[in-house]
Amino acid sequence: MTLEQNDTQRIKIFNALADEKRIAIIRLLYYGNNRPMCTDIGRSLGVSKSNGSYHLKILSEAELVKIDREGVIKYVSLNEETFTRYLPGFLATL
Repeated sequence: MTLEQNDTQRIKIFNALADEKRIAIIRLLYYGNNRPMCTDIGRSLGVSKSNGSYHLKILSEAELVKIDREGVIKYVSLNEETFTRYLPGFLATL
């Protein structure tokens, strides 16, 4: 049995969501500011800068969040297309 491209993406998504800090980040983005800075997310969750970056990297690799750079500042937003395609209705359960 071989994995299809969509299966590989699903594995990344479910692995990314299998951590309470990352669920908290998704919830923060869904209910909070549309584009907080990466440092604001770490501060809100009470984690170090490196720990926050680690969690955001995993969410970004799973295409659950978008990270946009403007100069030296990075902003984070939900990638709602991924949620619509792979997890319809998930955000409403947060």
